[in-house]
Amino acid sequence: MEFMTKIKNVQLSKMLAILAPLTLGGIGGGLLTSCTDWNDHYDAGTALSDSQQASLLENITKNPSLTQFASLLSKSGFDQQLVSSQTFTVWAPVNDSFNYNELMTTGNDRLLKQFVKNHVARNNYPASGAMNQKVFMLNEKLMHFQGDGQGYNIQGIALNAGQQNIGSNNGMLHLISGKIPYLPNIYESLNNEQFALDSISDYYHQYDVRKLDELRSVPGPIVDGEQTYLDSIFNESNSLYRTFRSYINQEDSNYTMLLPTNVAWTKAYNRIQQYYNYTPTIRYMDVKPTGEDTTIVVNLKNAAQLRDSITRYKMMADLVYNNNVYDNRKLPALKEGETPKNDSIVSTMGNILYADDVKSLFADATRVDKSNGAIWVTDTLKMPAWMSWNPEITVEAEAAYFKTAQAGNAIERRVTSGQNRYIKGHLSNDAYLEVTPISPNANPEVYFKLPDVRSTEYNIYLVMVPANITNENTKYYPNSISAGLRYVKEDGTLSTESTQRNPNPDSGTETTTTFVTSLRDSTIASQGACIDTLHVGSITFPVAYYGTGDSAPYIHVRCRFNSTVGNKITPDRTLRIDCIILRPKELDDYLLSHPGYVYDKHKNY
Repeated sequence: MEFMTKIKNVQLSKMLAILAPLTLGGIGGGLLTSCTDWNDHYDAGTALSDSQQASLLENITKNPSLTQFASLLSKSGFDQQLVSSQTFTVWAPVNDSFNYNELMTTGNDRLLKQFVKNHVARNNYPASGAMNQKVFMLNEKLMHFQGDGQGYNIQGIALNAGQQNIGSNNGMLHLISGKIPYLPNIYESLNNEQFALDSISDYYHQYDVRKLDELRSVPGPIVDGEQTYLDSIFNESNSLYRTFRSYINQEDSNYTMLLPTNVAWTKAYNRIQQYYNYTPTIRYMDVKPTGEDTTIVVNLKNAAQLRDSITRYKMMADLVYNNNVYDNRKLPALKEGETPKNDSIVSTMGNILYADDVKSLFADATRVDKSNGAIWVTDTLKMPAWMSWNPEITVEAEAAYFKTAQAGNAIERRVTSGQNRYIKGHLSNDAYLEVTPISPNANPEVYFKLPDVRSTEYNIYLVMVPANITNENTKYYPNSISAGLRYVKEDGTLSTESTQRNPNPDSGTETTTTFVTSLRDSTIASQGACIDTLHVGSITFPVAYYGTGDSAPYIHVRCRFNSTVGNKITPDRTLRIDCIILRPKELDDYLLSHPGYVYDKHKNY
């Protein structure tokens, strides 16, 4: 008991230090008339005003201008908190300065969070001198408490003159003429009644977790053997914050988020799910050294559920943008109906959208400001498929993860930026795979798995490298190559390996089974060496592999000289492969009709 008295005395001593400079008239009769030894006055109970001896709740309930506020405190169940030993500051709106009848019909959870806790903060916040403080209310909303010594306001709502700094034995009371505006954060806006957002709201809330924090909650009496709490504090979390790297519930964050209405959600869902067609059984080849392979069978527990889950995940993946990074910093100033000035924006998942796509993304959307950023509500998600759910896929040939087997001597070659100055073209990742024949007339070959393909049509490209990439004096010759693909069909069985050929080979080099890389730039007079991108052909995968573990179709690349081609060219049997590109056909078609279009290429595997 003596220890608790000392604590109270210390708290009151701190309060005296705050209140001592103020005059009695300046606070409406709520302060001391002298400041002799505080502990003596406290113990004797002779120098404290009535308000300072009373709790916050007592000072509120006995004030005739706060009867409506007191009633709402009681309805929400928060009134008992204001008689506890915890220290609070309350900004209490006076009668008829807010819509009392509406609040009395509001559910208690919403009343507590959006009104009561929006007017209460922990600790003492006196109005004194020139000040500009940031105050976190009990609902974690950040408010600005400001003043110049003559007048004060909390988030723009003025404190009533002569009715501020009313000291209580557990905190401070200020009277205001109006309700402090409650501004929802982005996460809370998923339940916005102004827009039809049920689909995205339901998706988010199924991952909500709410757990009582017993250590921070204030214990009450034990009822029927169960511990009750006067102030229940809950830890709320949602795994999607981490999944999408966007903590849209945090008040100190700053995001821009696109919110699809129910109409937009349905349209996008129907559009995206076509890329994620699954079959209950998926087969793929585990290719070992040439001639040795094993068929692996993967049984999906629920193909329909996997399709639904991935479709919704992909729809959500690139809706949030952190306003504090890169050119995203221009987004907070973007007004509804304006054309964005961003060169690019980066989603929290790391995908980049460049200027053309940024312009269409926010077109016809409605902006609504929130406490931690802004939402843009739209009836159509104008996200290009290749920027999110159907990306271009690049397989780096030198990466061991993709190479499954080879016949020949394979080695990774790394090239610095200065070494490839002898050739024209860009070497992806500054590295390539070199597979040399094990004997002079042998034809090397190599298998690559193609991860994360969707059920869609791709144009497939092989990017080949000339022999003189690091030495301009090295002679370079064309190579004759075939490429075969094997993948699962819609019935779950494996296709036979189909050999592709180049549809646009150099004149006189085409055979029925091969295409030839010339490794020369036919656009310049000197016919200098170049990195040669070969269009292998187009292929439609009927079944998606994305999200099914290690299963993947393969591409079989091999040197393949026969007498027809061998008689016309000097052969180079070494395979030098930079990468394999799977470009969605819809992207290739768009590039043909939009020259100069910039997109985030080679981003996703």
